[in-house]
Amino acid sequence: MQGGSLDAATTVVQSVGGEVVRTLAVINAVGATLTESELAALDAVLGITVYANHGVESAGKPPKDSGGDSGDSGSSSSDNDGTYMNAMIEADRVHDLGIDGYGVTVAVIDSGLWKKSGTQYNAYQEHRILAQYDVIRDREENFYEQNSYTTDIDDASGHGTHVTSVLANSDHTFARGVAPSVDLVAVRALDGNGQGTYLDVIAAVDWVVAHQYDYNIKVLNMCLSAPPRSHYWEDPLNQAVMAAWQAGIVVVASAGNTGPVAQSIGVPGNVPYVITVGAVSNAYTTADSSDDFLASFSSVGPTYEGFVKPEVVAPGGHILGMMGWYTEIGENHPEYRVVYPYYSMSGTSQAAAITTGVVALMLQADPSLTPDDVKCRLMASARPAVEADGSLAYSVFQQGAGMVNAYDAARSTDTGCANLGTNIQLDLAGTQHY
Repeated sequence: MQGGSLDAATTVVQSVGGEVVRTLAVINAVGATLTESELAALDAVLGITVYANHGVESAGKPPKDSGGDSGDSGSSSSDNDGTYMNAMIEADRVHDLGIDGYGVTVAVIDSGLWKKSGTQYNAYQEHRILAQYDVIRDREENFYEQNSYTTDIDDASGHGTHVTSVLANSDHTFARGVAPSVDLVAVRALDGNGQGTYLDVIAAVDWVVAHQYDYNIKVLNMCLSAPPRSHYWEDPLNQAVMAAWQAGIVVVASAGNTGPVAQSIGVPGNVPYVITVGAVSNAYTTADSSDDFLASFSSVGPTYEGFVKPEVVAPGGHILGMMGWYTEIGENHPEYRVVYPYYSMSGTSQAAAITTGVVALMLQADPSLTPDDVKCRLMASARPAVEADGSLAYSVFQQGAGMVNAYDAARSTDTGCANLGTNIQLDLAGTQHY
């Protein structure tokens, strides 16, 4: 519920008998529990806007469901091992330059994180999980203060660990992450089934923005999605994400897995400012890029307001990542296992995690980049899929600017080519929308 200041929102909820359960400073709102009569009373108050606590879910899928793939056999052969992503986006060439994400902190809002050697330590065997926060249980762990963790905010789903390892796994021998030396902040807002609520996800964004300078958070990864129910600027989750972008945090969001229908981009991927990512697959032919294709599940633009989405696409078919056997995915879907603890998954979640890794590489190469600069260079360096005659193989509403290319993005000098004609400050203030 929004209206005036946080104090005013709290007061008006309490005046009708409701209970405030959480404050959300990032959008100047509160979360509250209300009876039907209390809700009706609030609806009658001028200047107060009430939102339902809608559901949100992770944007990962089974490996066989990657839109045109023939299915994942579970084999670890070179054409079916899910480790093709670094070569496909030329991140391996960036690693050869000594750029691996070191010194860049990425916050991941998801279902938690399993502390395994590949996630807990960077490529130099330095501890890199700076903090964990469990929104659902309101529990925080800070490595700086404790120097170790007395308890563990774990991952009951497996999804959060999978996408984090796709982004950051430091294991050089198998399924290396795109940015294997990033620092990590893990924020748990999704449950063991990969599901959550607006309130919890907004609270997660609120926590990230509030701790931005404590942990030097530069990038926020959101591999989750919900159906749009309003204009982008009216949605409270979108407002939180916009506030994070305005605060200087690069937000990378999944497009969603409800394609190939037009206008299927989910929240918060429909925010015009952020980097929204769709998914492609390599058809299990690692050495041959000619048969790469857009995954049919990958959500498609334009947004309701007419914005081109997604901005870019990245590998999202049968990608290897880590998770525990005891997780919901690991326990109930052993067929996804390739070589324990690696499981093959598909989705715009995996594509967004890969793109987040590219962003971290870009920020290590040039720490001065603003979120708009990052978006500009990422899009300017992307490579669209084209036919033999040079025409686009997919529309801009399917592939955006094209496949991310880490090498070109990290070396780009482009500026001033993203979010033109918009003003996020006016947008958030409610005086101008687009």
